[in-house]
Amino acid sequence: MPGSRRYVIPLLVVFTLVGVVWAVIAVRDLEPRLGLDLRGGSSVTFVPTNPRGGEPTEEQLNTTVDIIRNRVNSKGVAESEVNLEGGNIVVSIPDVPNPDEVIAAVGTTAQLQFRPVVEIIGPSDPKYTQDPFKAVDCTKPETYTGKDDPEKEVVLCARNEAGQLRPDANSPKLRMGAVSLGGTDISSARPQLATTGQGGVTTGQWETQLNFSGRGGDRFQDLTGKAACNPDGDPKRNIAITLDAVVINYPPVASDVQCNQGISGGTAVITGQTQGEAENLAPLISSGALPLTLDPQSRTTVSATLGADSLRAGLIGGAVGLGLVFLYVLVYYRGLGLVIWVGLAIAAALNVGIVILMGELIGFTLTLAGIAGLIVAVGISADTYVVFFERLKDEVRDGKSLRTSVDRGWQRSFHTLVSANAVSFFAAVILYVLAIGPVRGFAFTLGLATLIDFFAAWFFARPAVSLLTRLRLFQEGRFVGIRAAV
Repeated sequence: MPGSRRYVIPLLVVFTLVGVVWAVIAVRDLEPRLGLDLRGGSSVTFVPTNPRGGEPTEEQLNTTVDIIRNRVNSKGVAESEVNLEGGNIVVSIPDVPNPDEVIAAVGTTAQLQFRPVVEIIGPSDPKYTQDPFKAVDCTKPETYTGKDDPEKEVVLCARNEAGQLRPDANSPKLRMGAVSLGGTDISSARPQLATTGQGGVTTGQWETQLNFSGRGGDRFQDLTGKAACNPDGDPKRNIAITLDAVVINYPPVASDVQCNQGISGGTAVITGQTQGEAENLAPLISSGALPLTLDPQSRTTVSATLGADSLRAGLIGGAVGLGLVFLYVLVYYRGLGLVIWVGLAIAAALNVGIVILMGELIGFTLTLAGIAGLIVAVGISADTYVVFFERLKDEVRDGKSLRTSVDRGWQRSFHTLVSANAVSFFAAVILYVLAIGPVRGFAFTLGLATLIDFFAAWFFARPAVSLLTRLRLFQEGRFVGIRAAV
């Protein structure tokens, strides 16, 4: 029937989407990534110390906790826990594939600084072991860590030629002037593939793009303008970029930059990085430097705080609730109750499938609170069909045919559905922004399920009911729970 085509296509879309999602899950043998409360993970205790002496203040501790939480989240690790316990900072992360990398990023102080280069001394240069360079041993971290006084000239080690972040016996030493700008002058940082030429062809190398604040842009222009006054090849034309007392790069200012004019535009790039280095450095710079030094004291394996029994109980509770909903809609709406069954099954398949895919793609972890959000969403989905069907029944009671009532009932209930779903979605967004820990998991799954519910209602509810009401069996009022229908 030509008139039925506009209802068949949306149904094909929604069923195809469900099939594709679960086909990907089956082919790649994916499973949901469970959080600390259901699967366990790793816990590290850090002892914070004030680099300027004295006891850490409450403000410093709270700031450190916030920065650590942002760093862990930027690594794609959701549902982590960062707490203060007896003056120590305890970081617990779910069982992820790269816990060492995440924990290393947590404890990095990330003091990024730009300094003018005064002198570059290679390991073969006789001055390498003479004053003022002999006091710094690139093979012993304790001789250079903490010697980056921002107000004074310093000597620090650079990465070796192999590109390792930690210096060694083959690393050059740089004598540099006072800090010209630091991490607080940078508004954002992101990793990207380096490009060359007007066509933007990638070189295969990675870099970190820095965007300076207004004050930072002026300082960077002033720094590069002064360096450009030195001839090409002169070490003083170089700008050193240090991260935690290690020179990670010291590129020269381009030859086309004019003396005392510098590089304007408020952006710069740190080049010569691997993809891993760029992806690790960018979130460290963006999240800011830690006001305290963190010394890892212990690392333990955290067992599931709730365990399989709690998960099983939650799933049983959800199944019982879903079964009661199925029974109620079948008794009250009869044939139309079958539409609700299929609609809820579609929403559930999309919800669970997308959560599993997000666990693989962005590291989303599912906690018991997240499961509660999905279960609560069952009621939201059922409400969508109830609003639609009740409006349909009102149209039938007014004397219209069942087929006509479907279109008019959908049109008149659509604004109500939009308003209801919008309220639920924005409530979930606000809760996600303001909350921390497992509550964010509840808010995220609730917001996701609300969007999926509206999608399923648009592509399934109306087309399915419109097609069914064309069948003679469904035109009998008693079969669809509408006695007034003819």
